[in-house]
Amino acid sequence: IRVEGYDISNLGKTGKVGSMVVFDAVSPVKHSYRKFKIRTVEGQSDVDCLEEVLVRRFKHTEWEFPTAILIDGGYPQVNRTKEVLTRLGILIPVVGIAKGPERKRNDFILGNKEPEFVKWVDGHRDLLIRVRDEAHRFAITYQRTLRKI
Repeated sequence: IRVEGYDISNLGKTGKVGSMVVFDAVSPVKHSYRKFKIRTVEGQSDVDCLEEVLVRRFKHTEWEFPTAILIDGGYPQVNRTKEVLTRLGILIPVVGIAKGPERKRNDFILGNKEPEFVKWVDGHRDLLIRVRDEAHRFAITYQRTLRKI
């Protein structure tokens, strides 16, 4: 198992960054983590920032491809991820975790409803939440580091 988790962090229209974290079946694979400064997105759009990060990431065919992709976000982020992967000719299942209206829940958004993937997600919910939390932590840490420069 190799799960790549993605998150976008920004301060309004500035300080936009993206993170990619990697987990195997049980733990982080920190040497595979990546940071991205958002270069092309004008204004505030997490979905557009996510697209930029994904396109840049998948240009690196020398990096091992994941078994699944975890997105910190809901339907808009999952749908954009699926669009980017389709455009690039890449078949990797996608799952998002939305925090809900009060930002206190973990709503799983499946980009693929195949029974095998649904069963896999159900069996790995705790791992996926850890991936989401780590992607979020890594993005915020990077953004804070850049603000100090």
